[in-house]
Amino acid sequence: MDISSQNNLINRQLSFHDVLKDELESFIRSNQNTHPQADLLTLDLHCHDHNSDVPDELLGRILNLPETWLPTENLLRTLKKHGCDTFTVTNHNNARSCFELLDKGEDILVGAEFSCMVPEFETGIHVLTYGFTPHQEERLKKLRKNIYAFQEYAIEHNIPTIWAHPLYHYKSNGTPPLEFFDKMALIFERFEVLNGQRDAWQNLLVKRWVDTLTEEKIYEISKQTNINPAQYCRTPYKKFLSGGSDSHMGIFSGLTGTKLYVPDLATKRLTYSTADLALDAIWEGRMSPYGAYHNSEKMSVTLLDYACQIALYGKDPGLMRILLHKGEVNDKIIALGVANGFTELRRHKVTMNFIKLFHDCFTGVTPHFTKRWFIPRVYKPVFDKALAMSESNKGNPDQLVAAYKDSIYSIYGMMGDILAKRLGKKLEKLGSDKKISNLTFNDIVKQIEIPASIRSIINEQQEKSEEKKKKKKDQPTFIEFMDGLSFPFLASTVILSSCFASAKALYNARPLLNDFAKKLGYLEHPQRMLWLTDTFEETNGVSTVLRSWLKQIQLRNLPIDILICSENIVSEDHLIVIKPQMDFAIPFYNKQRIRIPNILEVFELFNKGAYDRIICSTEGPMGMISLFLKHAYTIPAYFYVHTDWMMFVKKVLNFDNSSLNQFRRLLRLFYSGFDKLYVLNSSHQKWFSGNKMAFQSSSVMLTAHWVEDNFNKRKSDKYNLFGLSEDTPVVLFSGRVSYEKGVLELPYIMHIIKLSIPNVRIVIAGSGPAEQELREALPEAIFLGWLAHEQLPAIYSSADLLLLPSRFDTFGCVVLEAMRCALPVIAYNTKGPKDLIIDGENGYLVVNSGEMAAVAVKYLSNPVDNDKIKDAALMQSNRYNANVIIDELLQNAGFEIRKGVFRNENS
Repeated sequence: MDISSQNNLINRQLSFHDVLKDELESFIRSNQNTHPQADLLTLDLHCHDHNSDVPDELLGRILNLPETWLPTENLLRTLKKHGCDTFTVTNHNNARSCFELLDKGEDILVGAEFSCMVPEFETGIHVLTYGFTPHQEERLKKLRKNIYAFQEYAIEHNIPTIWAHPLYHYKSNGTPPLEFFDKMALIFERFEVLNGQRDAWQNLLVKRWVDTLTEEKIYEISKQTNINPAQYCRTPYKKFLSGGSDSHMGIFSGLTGTKLYVPDLATKRLTYSTADLALDAIWEGRMSPYGAYHNSEKMSVTLLDYACQIALYGKDPGLMRILLHKGEVNDKIIALGVANGFTELRRHKVTMNFIKLFHDCFTGVTPHFTKRWFIPRVYKPVFDKALAMSESNKGNPDQLVAAYKDSIYSIYGMMGDILAKRLGKKLEKLGSDKKISNLTFNDIVKQIEIPASIRSIINEQQEKSEEKKKKKKDQPTFIEFMDGLSFPFLASTVILSSCFASAKALYNARPLLNDFAKKLGYLEHPQRMLWLTDTFEETNGVSTVLRSWLKQIQLRNLPIDILICSENIVSEDHLIVIKPQMDFAIPFYNKQRIRIPNILEVFELFNKGAYDRIICSTEGPMGMISLFLKHAYTIPAYFYVHTDWMMFVKKVLNFDNSSLNQFRRLLRLFYSGFDKLYVLNSSHQKWFSGNKMAFQSSSVMLTAHWVEDNFNKRKSDKYNLFGLSEDTPVVLFSGRVSYEKGVLELPYIMHIIKLSIPNVRIVIAGSGPAEQELREALPEAIFLGWLAHEQLPAIYSSADLLLLPSRFDTFGCVVLEAMRCALPVIAYNTKGPKDLIIDGENGYLVVNSGEMAAVAVKYLSNPVDNDKIKDAALMQSNRYNANVIIDELLQNAGFEIRKGVFRNENS
């Protein structure tokens, strides 16, 4: 594919959601005005109330939670408000609400959503079922364990069924094969293609699949599977489409549904009930779905309100229920965590008031204006945004979703700002406390250790309590630290959790959606990767590498965007910059600032950008956000390991062996969340695949860096660059002047070299935390400071030898840069340099500083014999080609590569 075609492809990918919106709106328009409005009934064929009290989800059953607490009368009121004139309630596996309404004399269509099993695939599906009697309901409950028996009974008794949200299913392991859908196509004639809780992509895929079910196709599948569709369908070769809100909280009930065509409706209403007319229209297939485009907004709002209701109405399930319930250990651990989380939430009065306010506003209950008087000034904007949600309930229903989303995102942002401001003040106060600021990471690691024995934990807490009674503690307690932070933190967490859960529910079956789209050749999701990093503008090797990547991404217009969090950088093509919501330094390590973005902003950005995979370069906040996105959107996530943190914490933070082991386990836990790791040297690859880290070797990929094209051999200019004559031997160190780079070994190395070559000089190109100490130890050195990347080729070309006394470098970009300028390197025989340098051929590998000095003396003493080494160094650097390295990384990340050029599968 040429670059222009590639550009067109990327432009199409960026408008993926626009394509979805256009497709869905076109489908909805095509259903309008097909029949006279006077002959149409409006019915939400899929809605729930409080009698959906036993969820299909295992977690809900363990916690003994209903799917909703919504009263039936509230549901009916919302349906009428949103334009429905015909009514049903499709609770899970029961029609209690419908039968209760019938007993009250209401005109109601009996309905339920049965959870049925497809036995040969061990997969559960949902089947909307209408017009049955209480006796038939009992029979259907027994038959739902086998969908074939269920459907056969339904057709025999003129009970119409609809396969609800066909791409959403229940399966304990993996997803069903595509053959599963072929069989279901034979036994159903009605399909829900517009589900109000599903996103446009899933709804459109279902609609297109149903469109492909021609008479020829159905006949072909029937022959292959030996299933007779006439056994289950009234009209085996005709398929009908329906819609429903699938609303559980009642907020969006009626906004998605089905128009039912009843010829001469006004006359028939004189003789038949509306429910009977609706049932006949469903049976005959006279249905047209209606609704509107949305993404995950409705699900987010629904789950946020559900979380509010759990906090308000949920009960403690009891430890024994959790322990003895069906399910794996992981399920029970999660259930225990959720139960305890809500218990703690209920203990926080301010947060519970916020939750009550949220729930009331979702349901259109406007708080009295006097309530605002008693709210602290800092929270008044939050109250006003919540009030806006309540007011939007009274306006245009079509604008309801957007209004809710705007309010929720604004409230989350406000809470984050409050939290950031208060946290910043507390950290500043901690930083001024000498006892806190003098703590080391080593101390912190030891303090977070929790005893395995419950009795030890109890005794420890009792001892601390007694100690506090005897004397006032100098250091603030955790409870004191959290004072003022709890409410904004808990409120933000509730909102963020609901958004996570909504994406998880929608995209948990993403592999199936991708397969489905590929099979249909329709709406295949674009291949786009978001690259997250905490560092980009800093003066370090990771930032330099990422800036090189950005240049290549822009040059080739690759489907990759880099996301950073910064106040100083401006967004550009393929570089997305968001402002930090929190920006602070850790009191006991202030050399690195922590910048945390608005996570919902990243969440929304990922969704709008139509990304389907992520890669991360740093283990900080962006690393945690990467894992959040991975699990929310069910996407592959990769990690680019730039740094040897084990060496860093050992050399710089002085971890002892016990703390090193704990830190290694934390690293293993973090990295294990990613699908693949990219490492920069064979030693790191072996370490990750070895016993201590225990990663599968197939998931640890070897990659490399490259050198920019402007790096090449130039004429030496020692006088202008260093103020030295051309015959002065120059030894160069280039890089960050930090302790882990081994710079404090340079004084000893230079001392030994000078004994043999007195006129040798050393040049330091770089800056860093060890610079002042190095200046004092090497007063005769020439310090150039941190140089722009484009200045380095001239520096390399004017030096005679590069020394790299670092055991820390995972790759050694400086080695490759020097080689490209025909400058030989002496480095330690470890990690990155070991993979780049062939000892004695294109450079030198040594084991200690004494040997480094000796080899330097030997090399500098024989300048005439060194041309071969220089030529070999240049040849080695040319092997590291940007196109090859990039294509390999993309290929390992699931992209398709053809003839050295990126090719998206959608092309």
